Amino acid sequence: MPGTQAPRALQALPADRLADVCGAADPGYQPADGGLGRAGPGTSWTWLGNYYTPEALAHDNAVRGNLAAGSSHVMAHVKALPLLPAAVGSYFRARFHPGPDDVHLP
Repeated sequence: MPGTQAPRALQALPADRLADVCGAADPGYQPADGGLGRAGPGTSWTWLGNYYTPEALAHDNAVRGNLAAGSSHVMAHVKALPLLPAAVGSYFRARFHPGPDDVHLP
């Protein structure tokens, strides 16, 4: 028949390549380390649930990096402020329509 193609053989992908293709690579969340990557301020707002997102992780890492560079607690958060809207938005995504790298822990 015109326009038909021969079937392709399926090829298995190694686990690291499969994670690259479909997401779900380990983003580096560390719940035991002050809720690193958790949407919300540390682990104190339990009513938010335990949602971990790449955007919250980026914000947390920015705050921690600023603290390590000598910024005060307030200034560390001020310098990371540009990342906060994405982190807040990612909470709603993770809660209602999770992406492949979003994690919900009980």
